[in-house]
Amino acid sequence: MNQQTLTVKGIGRESLKPDQILITCTLSANDTDYAALTSLEAEKLEELTKALEKIGFDKADIKTSSFNIGTDYENYQTEERVWKRRFVGYSLNHGLSFVFDYDMKLLKKVINALSTCDKADPSFNIGFTVKDKESASDRLIQKAVKDAQRKALSIAQAAGVSLGEIQSICFDNDEAVFASPSSLSRSAGGAELYRGAAEIDITPDDVVSEMSVTVVWVIEK
Repeated sequence: MNQQTLTVKGIGRESLKPDQILITCTLSANDTDYAALTSLEAEKLEELTKALEKIGFDKADIKTSSFNIGTDYENYQTEERVWKRRFVGYSLNHGLSFVFDYDMKLLKKVINALSTCDKADPSFNIGFTVKDKESASDRLIQKAVKDAQRKALSIAQAAGVSLGEIQSICFDNDEAVFASPSSLSRSAGGAELYRGAAEIDITPDDVVSEMSVTVVWVIEK
């Protein structure tokens, strides 16, 4: 005889004050000469690195998150009205990131430093997160299991049955996102407009994360 079961999904939620700031930057360069392209990127990186070193960061703090070099082409029409493609140049994008403890005074210095890199002209995004993600994940799992148990007991009581042993627990493999919905971004080419942003008071929203588990109980009558 097949056992009757009860399947319940539990949700664990946690609201945390951000205690870490994540900066992601992108340096872009274009040139028809490959050697000139890489040389230009190196100059941009040096300017950005020195600007951050002046406000207390080490070169080792700045990590490469991505590095892409591609070729650009354009379509054109010949005098004979035939469409062809021709090489325009090389394009390079260097993604960088660095983190530091939640410190709004330091953040303002970072904004000023990045916005004064005229040659590097980086696009960048400011995000707010939590440092101890492992402990936060553990708490989310515990809350999700307790939520599933609470729901299962309520359903069983209403149905006039009892919960038996747990048959299975399925954990949501997707990692919880520990990022505040508040963010600040700046695209390349807007340095003059962005320099004033360093004087704006920023209060980010809490980091709200959730995780789910699915628990299957055997039903006992």
